[in-house]
Amino acid sequence: MEYITVKETSEKWGLGIRMVTLYCTEGRIAGAVRKGNLWLIPEDAAKPEDRRRKKASIQEEKEPAAGKDNDVYEPNKHENAWPFQSLYENKELFVEIVKHFPYPMHICAPDGTMLLANEAYLKFAKISNPERLYKKHNILRNPNLERWGIKDFTVRAFQGEAVYAYDVKVPHQEIVDRLGDDKELVYGSMYHNMTALPIRDSNNKLLFIVFIFITSRYYQDREEIIKGKEYIDNHWQEEFDIDKLAGIVHMSRYHYTRLFKQHAGMTPYNYYQEVKIGKLKEKLCDTDLSITQVFEECGVDYNGNLAKKFKEKLGMTPSQYRTMMTQK
Repeated sequence: MEYITVKETSEKWGLGIRMVTLYCTEGRIAGAVRKGNLWLIPEDAAKPEDRRRKKASIQEEKEPAAGKDNDVYEPNKHENAWPFQSLYENKELFVEIVKHFPYPMHICAPDGTMLLANEAYLKFAKISNPERLYKKHNILRNPNLERWGIKDFTVRAFQGEAVYAYDVKVPHQEIVDRLGDDKELVYGSMYHNMTALPIRDSNNKLLFIVFIFITSRYYQDREEIIKGKEYIDNHWQEEFDIDKLAGIVHMSRYHYTRLFKQHAGMTPYNYYQEVKIGKLKEKLCDTDLSITQVFEECGVDYNGNLAKKFKEKLGMTPSQYRTMMTQK
């Protein structure tokens, strides 16, 4: 089983180090092991539920927010179509849930008009000004539905069915080109599990259709990035040379660095540092080598920048990491 540190776990889960440590102390992280004063956490451990949010949600349900109504939309055509009280009793809370739902989601009127999209969907489609789409963009008028393989799914959804589609290839670039404000290139192949849920009033009248998209798999398949990573993986002991790396894929250093960062989420040099740190972690587990020898074998200056990067990333010095990994 692979283990990571509290610092690495906090970055992975988006939590503070104190919160992760508290979870370990309370026994809420399965498989977490204490080594001296340090905690070791399984790399695939599940993030515990935040009880504070759960309590807050329960409290909000018990005490609905007072004040004026905050309708999702107010078109004349649908001005009376908001009896969400029959379902959620609190329109304001429902809107907030939609906005902050972690997966891309948008809501349409029965005629196909887009009424609301949450933050995750706006980010997915590169939309910075959603107001230009609300009450104007109509999904049913999209001429590409059949070509994308979702025409039947969409038609059934607007007929009031709860519809599910699994592992559908998403035309991400076309969606960005059609809806987005930022027409940047999108790399990789994305597949979604799609859900369409009808929302009805107490008289069973169809009011809204909620579409939810959950990524099932994602392939980053830029050949230039794969070649660059393979080269770094095989030449990590050498000095980093961006000109040589960019030359392998016949690109300028500027354009390759930009492409690499957009595609991999980090610069080529950052990836090089990640590989180096990984090698240091491996060799630190070999107690036959001194700390200095470990750094020498990895071609790293013990007093240099990468040693500081090691501590920043793991939240401990190389010596502390060795102690944690070798202590019985």
